Amino acid sequence: MKFLKTAVALSALPLLAACASNWDVDGAKMAPNDGSAFQKELQSEYARLAGLERDEGDWRDARRFVSKARAATMGDVEPQMVADRNIPEDKVAEMEDARAKLMAAFAAGGKDATPNAAARAQAGFDCWMQEQEENFQPEDIEACKKYFMAGLDDMGMKPMAAPKMDDVVVYFNFDSTELTDEAKAKLVKASMMGRGANALMVNGHTDTKGNASYNESLALSRAQAVSEFLKAHGIAAKSIRVGASGEQMNAVATGDEVEEARNRRVTVEFK
Repeated sequence: MKFLKTAVALSALPLLAACASNWDVDGAKMAPNDGSAFQKELQSEYARLAGLERDEGDWRDARRFVSKARAATMGDVEPQMVADRNIPEDKVAEMEDARAKLMAAFAAGGKDATPNAAARAQAGFDCWMQEQEENFQPEDIEACKKYFMAGLDDMGMKPMAAPKMDDVVVYFNFDSTELTDEAKAKLVKASMMGRGANALMVNGHTDTKGNASYNESLALSRAQAVSEFLKAHGIAAKSIRVGASGEQMNAVATGDEVEEARNRRVTVEFK
């Protein structure tokens, strides 16, 4: 009986390994790729998307993007067909038009001429499709759409009408410059949106507790922490403008020496 149990357990190992590989983001990212520059860039983009979805607990789409990252090591992978997702009826025409523009850019040689931009556009489109199907996180939909449009624009295609991008605001604990997990999640999305912006204005703020001169320095340090995070996630340093307002320009008016969480913030404005 012991032998039988052992045999059964051993026979299950390949299946467990196969299942684990479905969500192996690092494995998909590091898999050997002897293909074109576009295929290598696409592998990286899909692995990045897989990691984002895994971190949000969306295992179905993490597995989908891991699969596409691995497929990119073996040849070209097409952007997903609109009909393959349950897209809201009022968004189908827009997404069909977007995919047609992407395929036209590929047909015009975009993959060879601008492989990085082409891969960003394709990954952005699939990301947009995924978020549009879920249809409950408008900021995520907008971020993916903007990422797609920026890639399309960088391929030399006329961009679609850009959606208005609202400021991204992240908050800090008292007397701290450390980014919270919530702030990091927002800034990942901001980095995607920022690829299509001419400039990002990053401005730091504090509440009125403490010395005004100290608060100005603290606000600047918060803005610099956000700037460094954005640069680490693909935003060019030359696109970022860092400033600090200290305890001036508070979101919530208070008297002096008042701790107010909503005033301890950094705003990212897209230009």
